Amino acid sequence: MRSLSFLAVIAFFSLWGCGGRKPIAVVGGRVISQNEFRQTMEQYYGAKTLRWLIQHQLLLLANEKQKLVSDKEVEREYKNFMRLSGFEDERQFLTFLARQGMTKEALLEDIKHELILQRLREKQTKVDDKTLQEFYRRNWAMFAQPPTGEPPTVRCFIFQSPKREELEKVKALIQKGEDIRKVAYDFYKDNPQLRSTRGEAVITLPLVFDPHNPPMPPSLMKLLAQDAPINKLHGPVLIPEMKLWVLVKVTERKRPFVLPYEEIRREVKAAYVQFFGPPPEAIFQQLAKEFSITVHDPRYKFLEDEIRTRIMLERPMTFQPPAEAPSLTRPPSQEGGRLEQRERTAQ
Repeated sequence: MRSLSFLAVIAFFSLWGCGGRKPIAVVGGRVISQNEFRQTMEQYYGAKTLRWLIQHQLLLLANEKQKLVSDKEVEREYKNFMRLSGFEDERQFLTFLARQGMTKEALLEDIKHELILQRLREKQTKVDDKTLQEFYRRNWAMFAQPPTGEPPTVRCFIFQSPKREELEKVKALIQKGEDIRKVAYDFYKDNPQLRSTRGEAVITLPLVFDPHNPPMPPSLMKLLAQDAPINKLHGPVLIPEMKLWVLVKVTERKRPFVLPYEEIRREVKAAYVQFFGPPPEAIFQQLAKEFSITVHDPRYKFLEDEIRTRIMLERPMTFQPPAEAPSLTRPPSQEGGRLEQRERTAQ
């Protein structure tokens, strides 16, 4: 979902009509007029805004034709977003949105935009249940409840070597009763960091695992997060991505609560599509072939070809506008289905 700041830009352009020299701000006695403000907004955000509006209309046309998303679904996701943002009272939430230059109507449109796009991507992503279960198993932290953003951690003693025989000797010493810290101190003569901690490490696991850019070797993450039992020596295990053998003793595993796969299969598929489904640009390219696009303003004529070909044609400006504020929104909630169940129960 786009940041509220950009949505506020779109909302501003949609209200563009009454102009003039009326001051929008005064700095040191110097007036910044509404006309000056609008011209600057169009200069820096005109193409981006029109691109979004064209894409949004393409999605609405697709939704009218294919009946992908209902208003009831959009309203449910709006309520989920409100609660995930920490608000139970809608009036307080609307006040929060207003301070961001945002309205409920604009937010509903954005949610609808994202839901339609997600459904179109899902329709073009063929995946069986076995693949989804494997994706869930490897990326369980993505589905933590509640989604607080706090990463899971593993505290462990870890020994690593390119030679399995070295770790078998370490394992034998510990099993005979040698103190694991002393063994680690002697083992890590060439690794000052692990020697100083006596082989003990606290490893942060990623909340989101990107298969195209993994933050750590998947085999090692699976070993630490799942395979190694608590308070028992485990290994040596080969980590093929590192070409190293690893011996570990996990002493503590802090991980968020994760619902069973069967209960959140829909959310797992949605996450899978985010990684492996067709990119949004491909969806808009297909829609542009189905629904005609004509841009009358010559300054933005290039958008016709850009959307049809998926090639970004806009040239960067020599002077860039200020960066947008960090996103204040989240993707459609993982709680959607369960909220609907609670609503039916309440009725």
